[in-house]
Amino acid sequence: MSAKNSETCKIDFEQVEKKLGYKFQNQELLKTALTHITYANAHKIESNQRLEFLGDAVLNLVVADFLFKNFNDREGHLSKMRSNLVDEENLAKVTTKMGIEKFMLISDGKPEELQKLQSVQADLFEAVLGAIFLDSNFHTAFGYALNKLGIDNVNAHKKITLKTDYKSMLQEAMQHEGKKVTYELLKEEGKPHSREYTVQILIDNERGQVATRTSKKQAEIEVAKQTLKDKGII
Repeated sequence: MSAKNSETCKIDFEQVEKKLGYKFQNQELLKTALTHITYANAHKIESNQRLEFLGDAVLNLVVADFLFKNFNDREGHLSKMRSNLVDEENLAKVTTKMGIEKFMLISDGKPEELQKLQSVQADLFEAVLGAIFLDSNFHTAFGYALNKLGIDNVNAHKKITLKTDYKSMLQEAMQHEGKKVTYELLKEEGKPHSREYTVQILIDNERGQVATRTSKKQAEIEVAKQTLKDKGII
């Protein structure tokens, strides 16, 4: 199904389920999971946002349980590993690998642009997971999430590596110099479903790097990274 004619075509459930690797008992749940807020508003139906909320909770519990059982690490390290596995970038990669973002129901002038947004792709994965949880049970959703994240066996810890935590690295470096790091949101613009956030970093209230990303968190990470480069720390 082409994104351009998604408003007039019925969902090819068989094709979507094949890509997902899961067959729904209640296909209405899958339809809702694929329904972007723009389409929901245009057609007065439910969007995938509530399923996304549920899927996020399921995903965090699944990953926390796996890490707790397979790693004898301190809480801070476990939290960083979980954050690495469930962050927007990683979930977007999982979604695009399956190729399910192309089946989203979107009412917008340029649906292809929305499909490519990491935030939209990550939200879609969480919505689908929430739908699978409601369609089956936690055990099934648990196994599905671990499988799609590529950590469905005890040897997976060899694959789990921490991304560089630029914000923490900068915070520690500046603390040694007795300086305070803060982030200021300069502007937030765009449609509700495709927002862009511009953030500036301040070191002891001295303004520094500026970055614009599709999430405030990613913008903060980028300015921290650039500041570390400016200071020759990385």
